[in-house]
Amino acid sequence: MAIKFSNNFGTTLGSSISSGATSFTVASASGFPSLGGSDYVYVTIASEVVKVTATSGTTFTCDATSGGHSAGATVEIRVTAEMLEDFATDAESLPVAGGQMSGNITMVGSQTVDGRDLSVDGAKLDNIEANSTADQSATQIKTLLEDGIDSVHYVDGSIDTAHIADDQVTADKLANSINTAIAANTAKTTNATHTGEVTGSSALTIADNVVDEVNLKVSNTPTNGYFLSAQSGDTGGMTWAEVDALPSQTSNSGKYLTTNGSAASWAVLDTDANTTTKGLYEHEHTIDADYSISSGSNALSASPITISSGYSVTIPSGSTWVIV
Repeated sequence: MAIKFSNNFGTTLGSSISSGATSFTVASASGFPSLGGSDYVYVTIASEVVKVTATSGTTFTCDATSGGHSAGATVEIRVTAEMLEDFATDAESLPVAGGQMSGNITMVGSQTVDGRDLSVDGAKLDNIEANSTADQSATQIKTLLEDGIDSVHYVDGSIDTAHIADDQVTADKLANSINTAIAANTAKTTNATHTGEVTGSSALTIADNVVDEVNLKVSNTPTNGYFLSAQSGDTGGMTWAEVDALPSQTSNSGKYLTTNGSAASWAVLDTDANTTTKGLYEHEHTIDADYSISSGSNALSASPITISSGYSVTIPSGSTWVIV
C-alpha cells in the first residue's frame, strides 16, 4: 500500500452526494495520480478529507463520507494531517530504525556513514580486489589446502577411517609392534601340522577310534545297556535311553511275541484251530500255484474254483477234495 500525491490538482463535484457515499463523480480527473493495487489519495471535498482508493474516468471510489456535499463543491489534493501521518508510516518509506533500501546511493563529496568516509575506504577495497588472486574454485581451494596443510594443522579426531582410502595403509605406516605381531602370527599358522586325535596340515582329519563317550555332547549321564537316541530338544540333540528288553527266550521255541499294551510275552500259535468267531470262511476262487493235499488229509473248497493254466492240484491216494 502506498499513498500517492499530485501537485495543484483541483476540480469540482459533478453531482451531489449524501452522507455515507462510497463514490462520487468530478468535473475533471486531469492531473489526478494513477492508482494501482492498494494505492490511495487523500482529497478534500469542501472541508471534509476523503480517502480515494480507485478511479475510473471521472468516477472516484472512496471510503464512506461523513457528510453530504452539493454539486460544484471543490475537490482538491491538499496537505492534510491524514496525509502526513500515513506518509510517515508508508511501507515504501524508509523507517527511522531498521528497514531496507534498494538501488545505489552516491555521495557528492566525502560524506561519512557511521563515521567512515566511503570515498576513502571504498578506494582501499578496490585496491585489495585489484591486487588479490582472482576468485578461487572449490577444486583450486582443495589443491591449495592439500599442498599447504601438514601435521601441525590437524586436530585430534580430524582424520577417521572414512577419509582413508582402501589399501592405502602400508606396513611402513604401521607401528613396529603391529608388524612384529603379524609376522609372529603368520609363523604360527604357516604349514602347521596337527598330531594326535586330529591330524593334518591343511584339511584336518579325526583319527579312527578316538571319539568316545566323553567327547560326545549328550543331555544325560549314560547307564550300561542304554542306547543313544536322537532328541532334537535335548542338549546336543542326543540322549541316553533305556531299551525295552525282550522276555526270556528260554523254552519258548516256536512261540510268537505279543503284548497286552503294557508288557510283552511269548504266546503259542494255535495252528489246529477248527473254529472261528466269524460267520464265514473265505478263500480265493482261483488256484495260481501248484498245491498238494497232505497225505491222510482231505480238502474242502467252495465253488466255483478255477485252476490257472500251468498249475495243478495233487490229491494223494486215499484223500478227497470236495468242491461244494
